[in-house]
Parts: sequence; C-alpha cells; structure tokens
Amino acid sequence: MSNVFELAGRTCRTFTAGEGGPIIFVGVMPGGEEFSKIEELLADDEECFTVFGFECREWNDDFSPWSFDGGNGQVFGSGGKETLAWLKVHALPYVRSEFPSCSELAIAGYSLSGLFALWSLYESGPFRGAACCSGSLWFGGWDKYADTHKVPENGVVYLSLGGKEPGSGNLLTASIGTQYQKQKKRLEKDSNLRAFSMIMNSGGHFSDPAGRLAKGIKWLAEELSVY
Repeated sequence: MSNVFELAGRTCRTFTAGEGGPIIFVGVMPGGEEFSKIEELLADDEECFTVFGFECREWNDDFSPWSFDGGNGQVFGSGGKETLAWLKVHALPYVRSEFPSCSELAIAGYSLSGLFALWSLYESGPFRGAACCSGSLWFGGWDKYADTHKVPENGVVYLSLGGKEPGSGNLLTASIGTQYQKQKKRLEKDSNLRAFSMIMNSGGHFSDPAGRLAKGIKWLAEELSVY
C-alpha cells in the first residue's frame, strides 16, 4: 500500500518492494490513479526497490526544461528547473532519511515527464539512471542540448516508444520516431553509459502509460541492483 504525503508543496507517494535497492523517482499527473496502477503492476516484483512518485502542478510547465512554443496551442514554460531543484533540496534528503538502506537513485517519466527524466539525468549528479517512456524528444532545442551533454559515469538509460507513435499527431510530434533514433545513436556513443535498452511497444502514445512506466522502472531496478 502506498504512502501519501505532502512535501514542500507537492503531493508525493511512495511504495517499497523489499528492503534496500534503488530509489526510482517518477513524475506523475495529480490524483494518484497513474501511480496506483504502477504500484499494482510492480507489487509482486522480485527486485528490491522504492518508487517515489511526485505530482505535477502544471504539466506543461513543471516538466519542461526550458520555454518552448510548439504551435497549435502547445506552449511550454521553464518550470523543469524548479522541479529539479525541488527534487534536490526536498525529495532527496527525505528519501535518504526515510530509506537509508536504499542505494542508487534513478528517475522515470512518461511523455513530457519522460523528457524531464532524461534531462534530469544529464543535469544532475545524484541520478544514475533514467527511464524515458514515450518521451517528448521532439521538444524544441533538445538535439542541441543532448548533443553537448553526457550521462553520469556508469549511467543507465531505458527508452521506450509505441509502435504507432511515429508519424502520428501534428508535424512536431510526428517526428518522434526520428528523434528516438537520434537519441539511441547519441547514447550508444556516450562513453559514460554502462547499460542501455530501447523497447518498442504496441499501440500509440496513450496506450498503457502505466504499463510502459512499470517496465522502465523494473529495468532500472534490475540494472541498478546488480551494479
């Protein structure tokens, strides 16, 4: 059963599978439904890990690393910097106090939260891994940013995408297949990367987000537990 609490202005949820292992943060929508589905899917997992879910307050701002106008009403703020600062200042001290036996730290997310997870790995020393599930890698400025950054030493990255996502939506989001292939090549050249997986799922962007996240979290838990 997950624990629900407020931490420095954000609603958070945690659940633990076994003692010790990595702590995996995941940015989610408000309400708890998505997190509950993830917990249900991972409840019987044999790995030891803790999942720390933190809710956004404004999706297009909280998980956006910088401002971007995508057209067609898709306007994104730059609140990702504030969200990452909140993780470092409030969430990390909390988990280190509450779960002292846990080891490595990782972060996962879906859609824009998936982009935020990968960006946070590039930006942040504490995280060792990221799961970017159907991540918004079409985001303006991402190629320029990612081309000039490396993951932390011994980092691990999980990418997943729905098979029907490439070519769907507007001109911007339709490029996601190409963007994922670029990111794959980028990571394969990253000398800091210890483990990498890219998975193609069935369905489109809105097909089984919780299931895709659960797969990514499980992969992170396995990779970070054996290192």
